[in-house]
Amino acid sequence: MRDKVKEITSYLRSAVAAQVNKKIKFEEEKYFYFTFVEFINGKINEAIFKDLTKEPKIKKEKESISVIIVTKTIKTIFESQERKNNNIEDLTGVYYVPAILNKDGTLQYDEGKLPWIPREFLQPMIEPKVSMGHYKDYDNYISESIGRIHKIKKWQDYVEFVKDLYEYVTSSKFDESRLLEVELEKNIYIIKDNTVNATGSILNLYDNIINECNGSKLYENFVDLEFNKILPLIPNDITEMSKHCGQMGGEYPLSPSQRECINHFTNMVDGEMLAVNGPPGTGKTTLLQSMVANLYVERALKKEKPPLIVASSTNNQAVTNIIESFGKIKSMGYGNLEERWIEGVNSFAVYFPSSSSEGNAKTKVYHYTNLRGENFISDVESEENILKSKERLLANFNKYFGDSISSLGICEEVIHASLCKIELIRRNFLELFDNLSSYEIRDKTIEEHLVFLKQEKECLEEQISMDKLRIEAWRRHFKGMPLLYRLLKFLKSYKSKIATRNRMFIESEETFLDEYMSLEKIEEKYSYRIMDLKIKLEELQRTYKEIEHIKKQYDDNLIILNNLNIDIFQREKKKSVLNLNQMNEIMDKTLRYIEFWLSVHYYECRWVKGEDKLTKNQKGKTYKNILDSLYNRLSMITPCYVMTFYQLPRNFLALGDNKNFYLYNYIDLLIVDEAGQVSPEIAACSFALAKKAVVVGDIYQIEPVWSVCKALDISLSLEKQVILTREEYEKFSELGINTSSSSVMKVASKCCKYMKFGDRGLFLSEHRRCYNEIISYCKDLVYRNLEPMRGNATDDKNYKLNKLPQMGYKQIDTEKSSKRGGSRYNKREAIEIANWINENFQMIRAAYPMEDTKSLLGIITPFKAQVTCIASVFSKHLPEEIKKNISVGTVHTFQGAERRIIIMSTVYGGNEECYFIDANKSMLNVAVSRAKDSFLVFGNINSFNDNNKSGSGLLKQYIIKNTILDY
Repeated sequence: MRDKVKEITSYLRSAVAAQVNKKIKFEEEKYFYFTFVEFINGKINEAIFKDLTKEPKIKKEKESISVIIVTKTIKTIFESQERKNNNIEDLTGVYYVPAILNKDGTLQYDEGKLPWIPREFLQPMIEPKVSMGHYKDYDNYISESIGRIHKIKKWQDYVEFVKDLYEYVTSSKFDESRLLEVELEKNIYIIKDNTVNATGSILNLYDNIINECNGSKLYENFVDLEFNKILPLIPNDITEMSKHCGQMGGEYPLSPSQRECINHFTNMVDGEMLAVNGPPGTGKTTLLQSMVANLYVERALKKEKPPLIVASSTNNQAVTNIIESFGKIKSMGYGNLEERWIEGVNSFAVYFPSSSSEGNAKTKVYHYTNLRGENFISDVESEENILKSKERLLANFNKYFGDSISSLGICEEVIHASLCKIELIRRNFLELFDNLSSYEIRDKTIEEHLVFLKQEKECLEEQISMDKLRIEAWRRHFKGMPLLYRLLKFLKSYKSKIATRNRMFIESEETFLDEYMSLEKIEEKYSYRIMDLKIKLEELQRTYKEIEHIKKQYDDNLIILNNLNIDIFQREKKKSVLNLNQMNEIMDKTLRYIEFWLSVHYYECRWVKGEDKLTKNQKGKTYKNILDSLYNRLSMITPCYVMTFYQLPRNFLALGDNKNFYLYNYIDLLIVDEAGQVSPEIAACSFALAKKAVVVGDIYQIEPVWSVCKALDISLSLEKQVILTREEYEKFSELGINTSSSSVMKVASKCCKYMKFGDRGLFLSEHRRCYNEIISYCKDLVYRNLEPMRGNATDDKNYKLNKLPQMGYKQIDTEKSSKRGGSRYNKREAIEIANWINENFQMIRAAYPMEDTKSLLGIITPFKAQVTCIASVFSKHLPEEIKKNISVGTVHTFQGAERRIIIMSTVYGGNEECYFIDANKSMLNVAVSRAKDSFLVFGNINSFNDNNKSGSGLLKQYIIKNTILDY
């Protein structure tokens, strides 16, 4: 591995490590305080335990809980009624001690956890707010104290270690309330330990990349400190159309921008990253399904092992959205072809959750497993399930093909032969219509054009006959002239007489003749004219025969499909095709979709036959050869693995004879969804495990929660020699690899070889979720190249809620909001929302009788405290049957979701300015784009900005004339 790659890897690892022991904003938590003496003695007030464990839903009393004790907190100093240390937040903890708090108030050592000082308070650090020592001193002390740590049994042992560590790093006494020039509080704070160290597997992978990895093109592309060279976009031609062989859904064809993405996807090589900027409602999920299906069908056609595809993100909401979409493939009327032919499998995605997320996966009935092959894999691989699957597969095969086969091998061969036959027909159709495009058919069908050519042919034949007759007429005309005229035609007077007669005989269409021409000249003119007509006739006849041959091939292919019970025009209004693009769209909905399902059943056959089946002794083990077999079998029946980036490294760690090793360059395709929410350091190492990556996201939606501040980021990049001077940081940030203000989406844009609309990466432009009146707000706010495609609600005859505006508001006159724990709430606003819902919910439900009631109405607010307030108000003001069907949450909760109607509770009063709402355009962009039919603001819009360049100002402009006061 190159030195620069190692330096960047070390930098990324340090950024992750800094997050493990980070500063905690405990003022937002339920916290209590006690004295230094109580801490030393290890005994605090028992009431603190009771308060920390108050959880209404949990009836069983706990005996102990994990806590974090903030032993050192910077004191907020006031001087002349002004804060003295403005650059330091209130309750800034600088030394954290994990512990266990027992029911009786006693404290004890929490084995496996160690005290920490946040990295941002340790040198080296650019412009530190507080400098407590050097991070190397901390690391060295811990390293030298491993033996001592293992011997800690009593609280006093632990306190001594806590004290010694602090004094070694800071060179200050632990019992003093001063650290250099900084005054510390005398109180010691305690909070419940809600921290989860999810980054352990990420850190381990980074360590291995530094020490063991021999190279990964994709990872090296990710961390490269140069922008990739931009190449021309790949055109949508016959070559690209032919490569696209699979579609997971058959309801609609791909949009033009989705197709552009597929064309570039099928041209990817190892080490390449394709960035796709996908605004809300533009078909990101459909695109991902198409990519998975295409790769799956490609491998099936070649009789190869199925692809290993992993879809990942950082939060469980993003990954579960993928899982749910891969389990909801709408049937298109091809009978049992569109059913699974094996037992126990009903989705094309399998989830690899953390242990804490398994319960949720089980509740939602996801297919979930792990690298030891537990749960879903264990269930479907049981002998009983395999036998049932064999019976089911044979029954479904015979039903679909109208046969009575009892051999799985024959089933496999027949399915594969059918798959290849349909693939050949698909390519034939595209080739035929590509050939047809050279004949300038334009807006005519083949049949219409053949009729047109026949008519043209008859016209030419008739014209030739008429010209021949006309020559005869001219001959008679000259023969009928007086002999004297013909003998003396060289004289001017007689020449004039002949010209006069000729002038009277010339017909209006004979513009190629003139009155002074001799018969020989006229015959010559007509001979050339007839020759040209004959050439045209020959070309026409040749074209007619060629197109007739194309039509015959087309009809022959239709007959073959008909014999396979496939009608590509089954759901089309017109039973004909006009051009190559139209045929390509029909292929999306028919043959590509059918090819996907045939590939599914082909791999099901191989799976039931026992390809790579594990022995009893192999199950549960993670040697590479066993993982190869395990993942091959799993990919045959569920081609998309779904997991967060926190889980991904541990699922590709194989057991070796001497040590474990990572499966570098192992994943065929890594898909990153909601990449705009993923901070680079969390995901980067996982790219080393893959060959190619498709990164889909939207930088105008919710940003990552960055755990590294800019000052620390600069310090780390300088320390690891990623940059040599502070001035280089700006360029480094532009590349997107920095960890304090970037995302994987930004990195992917740097790595992508293509550009659309002046921005790096491709762009999904056709929006179909929201009415145009709604999405136009988002277009004006951030998406200049978005194309609203759904249409206006005013033109939709099926829209039932005519009284509700698409963008409207209900004015609620409150002067100011209330605050709780740093968050805002507005109880009156919550009550008004509850009352409005109570009055209108039945009307809303009646407008959508065929839809899941939970998909109708959602309430979004910027503040967590308002979420709690609304939930409390709803419990008192709304009946259970309404309340249970309404989602309430912050913008983060609704990322990736949609509802027919969205109510936004703004919270701010009229005397306040909505700083938080306008802090980032992504908040309003996400909120508005969740609403399919109506977006309603409930609040005091006087708090909105008057400048329409701001998010709230533009929203005010959109809603100001559409009050819902009267509805």
